[in-house]
Amino acid sequence: MIQKKVNQSIVDTVEKAAQYLMSDLGLSEPVTKTHRTIWELFLFFLREKKMDLSDTSGNSKFLDYLLENRPDLLRRGHSPLHSIKLLREYLRSGKILNTKEPWVFHGEIGTNMQEYIAEKIAEHLRESSIQTYRIQLSRFLRYLSKNEIRRVEEIRVEHILIYIKHLPPEHKSNIYIAISIVKRFLKWLFDQNRTTLNLSIQVPSGRYVQQSTLPAIYTREEIEKTLRSGVDRGYSTGKRDYLVLLLAAKLGLRSSDICNLRFENILWDRSVLLIEQVKTSRMLELPLLAEIGNAIIDYLKYGRPKSDEPFILLTANSPFRKMKSASIFSITSTSFRRAGVETANRKHGPHALRHSLAARMLEGQTSMPVISEVLGHGNTNSTMYYMRVDIRSLGVCVLDVPPIREGFYEQFNWKK
Repeated sequence: MIQKKVNQSIVDTVEKAAQYLMSDLGLSEPVTKTHRTIWELFLFFLREKKMDLSDTSGNSKFLDYLLENRPDLLRRGHSPLHSIKLLREYLRSGKILNTKEPWVFHGEIGTNMQEYIAEKIAEHLRESSIQTYRIQLSRFLRYLSKNEIRRVEEIRVEHILIYIKHLPPEHKSNIYIAISIVKRFLKWLFDQNRTTLNLSIQVPSGRYVQQSTLPAIYTREEIEKTLRSGVDRGYSTGKRDYLVLLLAAKLGLRSSDICNLRFENILWDRSVLLIEQVKTSRMLELPLLAEIGNAIIDYLKYGRPKSDEPFILLTANSPFRKMKSASIFSITSTSFRRAGVETANRKHGPHALRHSLAARMLEGQTSMPVISEVLGHGNTNSTMYYMRVDIRSLGVCVLDVPPIREGFYEQFNWKK
């Protein structure tokens, strides 16, 4: 095993590259975490073996090391060589132009997968759903190829069960998604007469029940402190990040809606924001608060890069494009930390600001239908999630326990 002695230069390098992935390229926290783990191991590996980063012969030796010591990193459908390529590109140019592994659907099985995905596109699934299908099916195909499975008729139930067994256990929802998509694809193969076996009936149905947890809540003082001290509005990125925080904290917008905010959504003459929510496709009208309007103007005049993009919030580095939800998470999390707000055991992304807004409205005796309307919920059932944190309102519902009448327990025939 590699003896990982603390080396601040390696730690700093990995941290800067990881921050770039989340803030500038909008990669999710789990994906960035995997890249960070591989980068750190790789740099320590090169240091111990006294090899230079430019020496590509270290790649295969590093893979051998992972196979022996960290096989879990090879089973996640993630290519360590891809991570190494990104690290080299970042250290060489300070940028990463392409972070996506190409979806390769080769051979007979890959051709069938492409046809299946084409049908899903024709069914008008959301682009995010189509991307999930591509990711999960390409990972399944990669697994089949490694096991010399080239044709549809060669797929056996034991292959599928082993694939499921080695899915990373950290995120149960991802396991459910992977199983569901593979199961649907197998059924499609049978329905299309591409195989004589309906393997889908032998695949266990993934079931994921998310445990009901209390939403993360921050006090009014903590949020104001984050807005005041979490970003430096003297810089262009600070102006952008401040606007992001305001939209989440004061209006409760989801990160997807913040990223998708367009110029046409701002009705200055009416002082309202009118958006079509990405998650629900429902229209939502919210007041354009003065501080948010001022923050928009400040960002447009002194912070936003010159671009013909229709989206208001853009990445800080060229090529300037719409921000991604992971970037919104990074901004929120970083701002909490810079402001010195304690986030231990609490969620610290933009949804925490949304939760906190709902909690404050409940404390202010705002009715449930009004809160539902502000948050863009289709019905009040979704909003009931937040009732559990309003202890003051719940206390009103507490009933007094009536006194127990004398002789109550004597009615039972207690056995000694």
